[in-house]
Amino acid sequence: MALTVAAGMTLAACSGGSDAKAADPKPSASATTQPTVDPKEPACRFLTASERAQLAGSPVDTVVATSGTAGSSQCRWQSSSALVQVTTLPAQAWAKTLPEVVTQLESSGDVRTATDKKELARAKKLLAGATSFTGEQACAAFTTLAEIGGAKRGATTTITSVPITQSQTGVSAQMCTSGEMTSLIYSVPDLKQTKAVEAAVTSALASAQKRALAAR
Repeated sequence: MALTVAAGMTLAACSGGSDAKAADPKPSASATTQPTVDPKEPACRFLTASERAQLAGSPVDTVVATSGTAGSSQCRWQSSSALVQVTTLPAQAWAKTLPEVVTQLESSGDVRTATDKKELARAKKLLAGATSFTGEQACAAFTTLAEIGGAKRGATTTITSVPITQSQTGVSAQMCTSGEMTSLIYSVPDLKQTKAVEAAVTSALASAQKRALAAR
C-alpha cells in the first residue's frame, strides 16, 4: 500500500488530513488574523514555547489556526519556516471513523499484494465493532494497527512522513494511551525522518499527551 494500514488510518482520522497538507509554512498577515484563531483553545496549552523551540530549532509562537468540537482540540503554530500542530481527541471518536477509512482503502486501488490484502482483512476483523469501542479498546486497536504497519509489539506511538506543501514534507506522530488520541505534526525546511528527529518528536508528543490527559 502507499501507506501502511496503521499509518493511513491514523493520519486520516486524527492528524488534520487536508488541513495539514494545505498549511503554508510561511504565514501571511491574513493567516495570523483569521477569525478562527483562538489561543485559548485547549491544544494551544499542550506544548510550551520552549518545547516548540527545542523541536524546531527556533521559536514557533504564532498561532495561525485552532479548532475543536465534541471533546477534540487542535492548535497550529507557525514561524517563517516552521510548522507545529497538535490535535487531540477521545480515542472512541477516532475509532468511530475507522470503518469508513477501511472502505476508502479498499476502493483506493492501493491494496494490490497478497500481504496488503492480508493486512486489510486483519484490520477489518479488528475493527468490526469499532463504532462502540471504549477508549481503552480504541487504544488497544491503535496498538494492533501499529503492529500491522510494522511497529514494535505493544507500540503506543506511530511516526510517518506526510506532505505539507508540494515541495515540503513533515513528520506526523500519533499516540494513544488511557483513551486519548494525540497527534503532532512538525515541519521545517529539508526535514529528514532521522532517529534524532523521531526521538525529538516522540518526546514532544509525550508532553502534549500528558497535558491532554490532565486536562480531561
